[in-house]
Amino acid sequence: MSEVQKVPSGAVAEGVVAGARWATVPRERIREALQELKAQGYQSYVFMSCVDHLATPVVEKPPERFELIYQLRDMERRQDLRLRVFVPESDSRVPSAHDVYAPANWDERETWDMFGIAFEGHPDLTRILMPEDWLGHPLRRDFPVGGETVDFSDDHEIWQTAPPDA
Repeated sequence: MSEVQKVPSGAVAEGVVAGARWATVPRERIREALQELKAQGYQSYVFMSCVDHLATPVVEKPPERFELIYQLRDMERRQDLRLRVFVPESDSRVPSAHDVYAPANWDERETWDMFGIAFEGHPDLTRILMPEDWLGHPLRRDFPVGGETVDFSDDHEIWQTAPPDA
């Protein structure tokens, strides 16, 4: 059986959910935590994603509105680890990890584009999916939901704008 690796120093919480290990670190420590985990053997950066907890229906409310999840893998020991970072809405900035794990460059650009989380030190934090002149960040839960006229749908004449309660 493979040895279980430690979570990064400075972790404020850790656990296992459905067999998947996770640890939470303060956003100020994300770069150090990623560097430490890479040195421990987590050489494979799988992905980074974001969750907007604005309307998350859970009993225990998350500490901040946004949560970044870094999925890392140690291929030799066959272990995965999810590194979690909570980001406040009022100051949605996080240090960039593009120079720790090169593929983070694209995930950080996508997260900036879709959620508006700024990654400090990123070499080219520009939109990657939306047009440059797009206003807002469409995966935020408070982004206005609208519709487009689709001429081949049955209700194309009535679905011109977002519903009044959107």
